[in-house]
Parts: sequence; C-alpha cells; structure tokens
Amino acid sequence: MVSLYILGLLKRFGSQHGYQLKKISTEKLSDFTEIKLPTIYYHLEKMEAEGLLSANREKLGSRPEKTIYTITDKGIAVFRNMLVELLEFEYRPTFPSDGVFYFSDYIETREIKVHLNIYIKKLEKTLTAVKEHKKETLQSVPDKMKMMAKLLFSHHERHYQAELDWAKEALNQLN
Repeated sequence: MVSLYILGLLKRFGSQHGYQLKKISTEKLSDFTEIKLPTIYYHLEKMEAEGLLSANREKLGSRPEKTIYTITDKGIAVFRNMLVELLEFEYRPTFPSDGVFYFSDYIETREIKVHLNIYIKKLEKTLTAVKEHKKETLQSVPDKMKMMAKLLFSHHERHYQAELDWAKEALNQLN
C-alpha cells in the first residue's frame, strides 16, 4: 500500500523529495493511513530501482543535496494496475485488542474498563478530527472530486462510529 500512496502522490502533486511526500501524506492521507518517513525512503529507493520513479539530485545553495523523485510512465502503469486490483473489494477486519477479550480470564476486568474508557475518548477525538478534516477538504477539493472525497470520509466516519458504539457497549456490559 505504501507504494500505491507514493506513486499516487507523485502523480497528483508532481515531483517531490521524500520529506515533502511525508508532509503531504500527513496532511492528506492521515485519516486513513500512516506512513513513516524511513518507510517512504525505503520504498522510494526500491521503486527507483524498479524503474517506477526517476530520481534527480539537486543542491540549492548551501543546503544539503536532495533527491527529487518523479513518477515514470512505467510507474503510472503500475499505479493504475494497483488501483484496479483494489477494486476487488474485500472486508475482513482484524482487531488485535480482541485478544484481550479472548484471554480475559488472565486480566482484571477493572483494567479492561480503564483502557476502554481511554479508547472511547481517543475514538471520539479521532472521529471529531476526521469530520473537521472532511469539512476542510471539501472546501479545497475540485468539484469533480467532491463526491469521491465524501465517500472516502463517509467510509472512515462510519467505521470509527461503529467502533465507538461497540466500545461504549462493551464498557456498559462490563459495568
């Protein structure tokens, strides 16, 4: 998935260096993915070696040399193929915290409740942030992309809301 996002960001925003890609991904994609800077650099080098990107090193004044990456025609074709493959929608969520409930006989219920309360607050904060980001994004995205942006945000809002509802229900049952 990291390669998909890097290729897509380079296609959408043009040539960038690694740190710019991290900044853009944080601003534009953080509601639904997190990509760490070392991961970006790893994938940039790998994709350059595969011919999906071209790299141009430039030095501006006394600043350190930067490598600017550009998506190649091959990279565009691979990006398009990745998107088509993702059209085979599949949904099978996994929740690592389910292990707590499965092995709940080895942990105090009080401890589970404390962490569910923390989780509920975190989910509420995240849901609020996603809704605010949706509002900001819809003001700046071109009209032809508004419907897709609404669908994307709706998808994540619903998942966060469902998880929040579940966490509240779990807490109520434990009380």
